Amino acid sequence: MAFQVDIKSAADFQKEVLDTPGQLQIVELYQPWAGPSKAIFSTFKRIYFDAGDKPLKFFTVGVEAVGERAAQYKGQCQPVFLFYKNGAFVEKVVGVQAPLLSKLIASLV
Repeated sequence: MAFQVDIKSAADFQKEVLDTPGQLQIVELYQPWAGPSKAIFSTFKRIYFDAGDKPLKFFTVGVEAVGERAAQYKGQCQPVFLFYKNGAFVEKVVGVQAPLLSKLIASLV
């Protein structure tokens, strides 16, 4: 099973993130010209496998793929990480800040 899923549409975002209770979801919003952050991939992979059976899931989402849901983030140079728990938004981190992202995940999972 892949630890990170690329969401391709607003309907997939609704189904995978908002309508899936019982887990912490970290969503990386990226620009189509940049793609998902390679710098944070290994950190997220380590966190995922260290978490064991804790309910944790990582997603990547192109800002244009989810329409209005990510409209405010279009054109930004840095990736944006959105945290959801039980389908509700809980936190946002702008930029690849591995220590902050790791600490936040540990506090929420």
